[in-house]
Amino acid sequence: MPNTSQAHAAYLFLEEKIVSLELRPGSALTEKQIIEQVGLGRTPVREAIQRLSWEGLLEIVPRSGIRISDIRPEDYLRVMEPRLALEPIFARKAARFADASHRAHLAECASLMETAAKTSNVSLFLKADKTFDAILETACANPFLSKVLSPLQTHSRRFWVRYSSNRDLSASATLHVRVMKDITRQDEEAADTNMTALMEALSSIARSLVR
Repeated sequence: MPNTSQAHAAYLFLEEKIVSLELRPGSALTEKQIIEQVGLGRTPVREAIQRLSWEGLLEIVPRSGIRISDIRPEDYLRVMEPRLALEPIFARKAARFADASHRAHLAECASLMETAAKTSNVSLFLKADKTFDAILETACANPFLSKVLSPLQTHSRRFWVRYSSNRDLSASATLHVRVMKDITRQDEEAADTNMTALMEALSSIARSLVR
């Protein structure tokens, strides 16, 4: 069990560094360098590396090392196509099955995201966005759906950091918070509609990169 929790902690640490572009796309690292950065043992870090490799965020190059995956603008739209179809279902299911604990956490998350927008704190905004996805993951009562969406959400955040140079945190926060409030009210139709609007807004950014 300790290895499992440490592996998850290693995964979250590396995922944040990759999404924020602190670990630059295309850069090469050794396993030893990653272990030193994470500050955990070899076994949990290796598990985290394997998961990130499976998700396409890094590449394990035999006898060479580990390479942070490149960012290609055309892939943003490829990531958003399945999200546009599946995220409204995700929100609808969460609205149906969320319990009191989920709703309380969504209220906290909404407040966090609004604070991030008011203070133009991109790091806090990304944290709130990931928290939102994590709440829906447990609330939607469909682990198969969340396992499909989780890596897509991570890639999407990374693309957003890379390509949304003129970030309007206020507009994005408003779209997110609407969905959170819909789910809190257990309004499935509104959650579906507003999640679609959020995905369309992200897809519009993606489409602008390949015109």
